[in-house]
Amino acid sequence: MQRYLRLAFLMCVLLLAACAEGETVDPAQPTSTPFPTAPAVARQTYTVQRGDVVELLEFTGRWEPRDQAQLSFDVDGTVRQVYVRRGDAVTEGEVLADFDIEQLEEQLADQQLALDDALADAGGGDDSIETAQRALFDAQLALQRLQDDAPRSGVSASLGGVDDARDALEDAEDNYRAALASNAPDGSAVKNAYDALLDARDAVGDAELNYAQSAAGVGDEIEAYNERLIDAQNNVITAEQNLQEALQGGGSSQTERQIRDLRIEIQRIEDEINRSTLTSPIDGVVLEVTINQGDVVQAFNSVMTVGIPEPREVIANIPIAQVQRLSAGLIGVCNVINRPETAVQCRVRQIPASAQDADQSTRIAADMSDLADPGAIIEVAMPLQTREDVLWLPPVAIREFQGQPFVLLETPEGPRRTFIEIGLQTDDRVEIVSGLEEGDVVIGN
Repeated sequence: MQRYLRLAFLMCVLLLAACAEGETVDPAQPTSTPFPTAPAVARQTYTVQRGDVVELLEFTGRWEPRDQAQLSFDVDGTVRQVYVRRGDAVTEGEVLADFDIEQLEEQLADQQLALDDALADAGGGDDSIETAQRALFDAQLALQRLQDDAPRSGVSASLGGVDDARDALEDAEDNYRAALASNAPDGSAVKNAYDALLDARDAVGDAELNYAQSAAGVGDEIEAYNERLIDAQNNVITAEQNLQEALQGGGSSQTERQIRDLRIEIQRIEDEINRSTLTSPIDGVVLEVTINQGDVVQAFNSVMTVGIPEPREVIANIPIAQVQRLSAGLIGVCNVINRPETAVQCRVRQIPASAQDADQSTRIAADMSDLADPGAIIEVAMPLQTREDVLWLPPVAIREFQGQPFVLLETPEGPRRTFIEIGLQTDDRVEIVSGLEEGDVVIGN
């Protein structure tokens, strides 16, 4: 009994305490804990403005020499030595790197020695041919001068016959030289031309003899001239025979074929050595080196770049899809990366004509010599399209329903959905063609 009285007293105390706090407690119902209510989020609004909407193509390049060349080997090989480093000054024709060509160099030496032996066995060589050619030229020149200086006399009634015979002799000499140059395999053309030449010379001799006889009594002058003329003609004949012997080499046709084959092989080895050697095409500076000793390199892969230090320009490598949106002469703005205060006007100077061009770089001309260090990264902004003095909104203010753009226009009656027509779109502005007025306020997404 006392226990129940204490329990009833405790319940009364609890009820009185609840009443004192101004709250009613239902002991039969569990108490709830209230949660804080989230504050209302303010709606972002945007005002329709008037201005320019500009679509920019932005990319980066490097401030590098305008005139430069990318170098590559013409054959596959292993790099024996690289003789220059980035920044080195080089001259035209200087060897910059080469492949391991010791075996080719040994082959060249062997073939050259074999050629020397073959020429010695043939009893002649290039030097003897050149000597014989010079001797023939000198003999022909002496004969021509002597003929031009022939003495004239009023008693030389047969002088016309001598002139005709000499003209025929010149024709025969021309035919003989042509036959020598043709190198006919059987030699018949040379023999026929040579026989005709001898006949023509005999005819000249006969004409001159007739002339001398008709001029008998004129004096010793004509007689001395005729002797000199005969000697000059004999000298030409001797020189022609010497040249023919030098051309034939005094050896067999087998020896001649051996000499020809050796020369062809030497030329082939020399060409391969040249293709295995990298030389500078200009006087300039090494801009880039991508190979080291021992590297295996494939033919026509660029391994080095050389250029003329000045002038410089922005050289960029951008995707061909972006290149196709540019055109030579387009004006934009360039600045050193993260330095907007260096901004200057710049112009597209050159773009690749196609994806197959060897040079895929885009060239931008700018005057930044006092602003950019060599090799600096340059930011380029080129305007592709411009809409001047048009209405615009930021992209975040525009919504879409079933492919149709619209906005939530703020009105005194509340938000109202309004469909619009848009034009040029950029990352930060969208041209509003119709559906809104300047100063309208819309609610953003």
